[in-house]
Amino acid sequence: MFKNSYVNKYDLPILFSLFILNIITILCFPIYIYYNGIVWQEPVLFFVGWIIAGLGITIGYHRYFSHKAFKTYPFIEWILMFFGTMGLQNRIINWCSDHRRHHRKLDTDQDPYSIKEGFFHAHIGWIVKKDNRPISGISDLTSKSCVKFQNTFYWPMVGLFCFIIPLIIGFYFGRPIGGLLWGGIVRIVLVHHFTFFINSLCHFKGKRSYDFYTTARDSWLTAFFTFGEGYHNYHHKFQFDYRNGIKWYSFDPSKWVIKVLSLLKLTYKLRKAPVQSILYAQIETVNNKISNLSKKINISKSHQKTIMKITKNAYKKIDAWKIVEKKYHSIKNSKLTKRQTLLYNKKKKDFEIEIKNALSSLMLIFLNLRKTL
Repeated sequence: MFKNSYVNKYDLPILFSLFILNIITILCFPIYIYYNGIVWQEPVLFFVGWIIAGLGITIGYHRYFSHKAFKTYPFIEWILMFFGTMGLQNRIINWCSDHRRHHRKLDTDQDPYSIKEGFFHAHIGWIVKKDNRPISGISDLTSKSCVKFQNTFYWPMVGLFCFIIPLIIGFYFGRPIGGLLWGGIVRIVLVHHFTFFINSLCHFKGKRSYDFYTTARDSWLTAFFTFGEGYHNYHHKFQFDYRNGIKWYSFDPSKWVIKVLSLLKLTYKLRKAPVQSILYAQIETVNNKISNLSKKINISKSHQKTIMKITKNAYKKIDAWKIVEKKYHSIKNSKLTKRQTLLYNKKKKDFEIEIKNALSSLMLIFLNLRKTL
């Protein structure tokens, strides 16, 4: 009975495969290094493979195929498909179906990797459990030639890219086992866990600056290991944005690559959340934090009036900014004088400064109130 329940609950081939890959990485890999040392080709093979597979997942599977954050050409789609396949994270249609459902059904019992079911489940448990999740919501992908090809030849490509090629490269510098371990098995396991931490750690620990009522959080540390995917609170609020880290100093190599490709005319129509919407979300989030804080402490009426006044004025500025921007874009195609363009840019900058000042004031009030706890 125990055996049957175990078989019915878990996908044994996936469970066994992940178990073997992780055991080899944890136990056999250190032993190999102990007895054979390290040659420079091995870490180079690892890092090159990590970068290629990682960007294949972040730029390809995630931002392009799942969220359509930018447009590109078929030959770039094929490259992204090949790179993503190296990550050994299932076919594009499976990955995108699960991920889109995660966004639609976040934190519900229909969320494939809901953090509400525990850290381990969100990290890797959901992958090894049997389920009846249908492949759905991906009709826009099934007609793509690269997706059709991957559906047919996924496992042969996995065998080639993840194991055979690293082994052959290892033969080239006289260490086939080292090539297989560094460029194949260990690289796959680490890319797996770096990606999985988005589903677990980024729904467990970090900042919520754009949406207070969600488990998604921003983590610069996770971003460092996932080519910029760690700014997860922002991503869940503005999932269509080709950027995850929107600040100039945010570590987001995926957005940098997409932007460079656009300068080379290889990507186009890069989607970005409007600045007004981002600021609105931040102001709303600070207010929600203050509201949540009010359940624990008594906020004076004067503070409440100040908060309401700042928020109301900020929202008015945002609405005014939208009107000005709409008017500008309506006449943009006609001839605009240099003075008109400069005037618009000045108004836009003034609106942004005033709204950011309001946001700073609200944040300062929140921090001072929190000190009273």
